[in-house]
Amino acid sequence: MEEIKIPYKQYVIVPRKPKMSKGKIASQVAHATFMALEYENQSEKLITAWKNHGMCVIVLECKDETQLINLDKYLEQWKVPHHLYIDEGLYGCKPFTATALATGILTEEQYWMFDKMRKFK
Repeated sequence: MEEIKIPYKQYVIVPRKPKMSKGKIASQVAHATFMALEYENQSEKLITAWKNHGMCVIVLECKDETQLINLDKYLEQWKVPHHLYIDEGLYGCKPFTATALATGILTEEQYWMFDKMRKFK
């Protein structure tokens, strides 16, 4: 089967530890994606292009909160638009836990770094 080229993608990375319920993970992914789009100054032109190409969002997993924080630093270094979501800890995890990281909308030239990461199951 031929792979379909997708010119724009948004990635969300969730740590396996701390363990979160599926509902908690879904809410953290939603928070992180919204924050990345809202606060990372993505252009309207880029957002429209992403919407017109199916609004592709890919959820990946990393080992733990430490790896998520390291990824945050790495993306800062490369100036990749992203948002590290820190949970308040009202339900399902300890206060001030990094629970998800979402990129802004990335082009093919930018999303190469996520090819080696494992898709969330």
